Amino acid sequence: MMAADQPALAPPTRDLSGFPAVDLDKGQRVARSHAVTNTAWWFASTPASGGGRFDLGSPCGTCYIADNVEVAVRERLRETIVASGVVSPLLAERFAVSVFTMPRAWRCAHIGLAKAARFGVTRELAALAPSQYPLSRQWASAFAATGFEGIRYGARFTPGQANAWALFGRAGGDEAPQPMVDEVIPGPEACRQVGLRVTPIPRFASLTVSRTS
Repeated sequence: MMAADQPALAPPTRDLSGFPAVDLDKGQRVARSHAVTNTAWWFASTPASGGGRFDLGSPCGTCYIADNVEVAVRERLRETIVASGVVSPLLAERFAVSVFTMPRAWRCAHIGLAKAARFGVTRELAALAPSQYPLSRQWASAFAATGFEGIRYGARFTPGQANAWALFGRAGGDEAPQPMVDEVIPGPEACRQVGLRVTPIPRFASLTVSRTS
C-alpha cells in the first residue's frame, strides 16, 4: 500500500508525442524573479544549481518565468510569506523582478489541461515538495526528449489557473535570442506592489516567569 505522504504520480513511461501543448508567444510580456546578482535570462541545470522543480541536466537548463509580477514574487518567497504575509527587508533586497518581452515563441507541454491525465500526469507534478524534485525532473527530461521547449503549469504558491512557465534551453545565461527587458523592479517595491509588507520581523525577548507559592 502506498504511504499517505507519497505522491501517486509515477515517472513518465508513456509516449508523450500527443501531449497537450500551448505556445508562449513571441512578444508576450512575462516576469521573472531573480537574485540581484543574476540576470533574468538564466537557465538553471541540475546538479550544478541543485534547485528547480523542472531543472534539466547540464548542458541544458530551465528558466522559470511567470505571467505577472505577483506570481514571480510569491514563487520567489514561497513558504516565507504563506503564514504572515511579511517579508524582512534583508530578504526583499536580495532579489528583483524583471519584466521582459519574449524574444520568440516557445512550444510547451501544458500539464494543467484535463487531457494531461491520459498520459499519467496529476496535479502533484506542479506541487511536489523539493525532496521529490527528482520525479518532476524526470518529467521535464521526458518532455524535452519529446521535443517540447518547456512546461506550462500552475505555480505551487499562487492559486488559480496555469500561471507559470518552465522554459528549456542551454544552461547559463547565453541562450539566444536574448529578451528585451522592459523594467526591473527592486524586491522591496515588488513586494509592496503585490500587497506584502516589508518590515523587520520582531524578535521576542525571553520572558522570566516568576512562581509564587
